[in-house]
Amino acid sequence: MSTDIQYRFLVPGARELEVRAAGIRASALWHDRYVSRLRPSEIAGDRDIPVEAVYEALDYCQENWEAICEMQDRERDKLEEAGFFGGGSASSP
Repeated sequence: MSTDIQYRFLVPGARELEVRAAGIRASALWHDRYVSRLRPSEIAGDRDIPVEAVYEALDYCQENWEAICEMQDRERDKLEEAGFFGGGSASSP
């Protein structure tokens, strides 16, 4: 992931860039925008962060999407190995 760019609102987090002092992953804001279909102003209000931080996070995600997805896939694999998702296939009654 490219972090050569100087961000105003984003800082390195445990796994990816997060909104400074809020601890919200950039990809969580992307999810709010494109999966939950919220407007940037709604996201900013709901999360109590500046709307500029939302736009910055969305830009970051667009530029680094492949790396973010790879990181999330690795995280999911680790959780599956630890049995976080129930450890087996679902069976129907």
